[in-house]
This record gives sequence, C-alpha cells and structure tokens, in this order.
Amino acid sequence: MQRGNYQTRQQEAIVALFERSAHACLTAEEAYRQLLAEGMDVGKTTVYRAITKLCDAGVLRRYAPQSSSEAAQYQYNPCRESHLHIRCAQCGAMEHLHCDEVEAFAVHIRAHHGFVLDEGRTMLCGLCQDCAKKQEKAGVE
Repeated sequence: MQRGNYQTRQQEAIVALFERSAHACLTAEEAYRQLLAEGMDVGKTTVYRAITKLCDAGVLRRYAPQSSSEAAQYQYNPCRESHLHIRCAQCGAMEHLHCDEVEAFAVHIRAHHGFVLDEGRTMLCGLCQDCAKKQEKAGVE
C-alpha cells in the first residue's frame, strides 16, 4: 500500500460519521465536535486533513460558504452520479435535485451556451417551502 492511501481508525470514524449523516451537511468543526462527543480521540488537524482527502477521493462533496463569515460544508457522497443541489438561503437546508427538468436544463446550457455544468458543484439557492411560508406570513416578498 502506498503511504498516502491507508486509512487510520480516525479516518474510518470520520467516514462513518458522514455516512450516518448522509443527508446533512457538516462543517469540519461540527464533524470534529461530534466525533469528540462520541468519545473518539481525534485531533482537529486530523479531521481537517481527512476531510480534504475524502473530498479529493470523491467520498465527500464540499459546498462553498454563502458568505466569508461562514465555513464550508461537507456532505457524504453516497451516489457518484451527478445532480444539482438546492439550498435554502434562510435555514440552510439542502436537498438533492433529481428531476427530468434539471437534465433538460443541463442539456440546454450545453447546446445553447456551450457550457457543461459541473452538477456536483452546482448549487441553486432560494427559499425552502417552510421558509417561504414564514416569509409570506411576515408579509415580506
């Protein structure tokens, strides 16, 4: 085995944490704190390095922060297929977007604009149904 390809017990625990939280996004700090809370003896640097390695390997996806005051978020990538993501700008909820209309959109962008979307890194931002309802009730549009 090459030196850079082995997995330590801590790295396996980090992968397991993200697998258990497959539908959630975690910052590196949140992952570190959760591992500590579960009794894992792991250093913060180990968590950050493992997350970088897992992103490079395609095991995790990295989502850039919405503002400079926020941290990047990471999510387990159980499927290796491409798909867009939608994220609520209010509460931060994120969903995988699987539908024929998205595929048609990607085809349109390529055919009419000569641009190939990197669907794994493409995020559409807006308001989720709950936040949109709250905003409607507050009288803000």
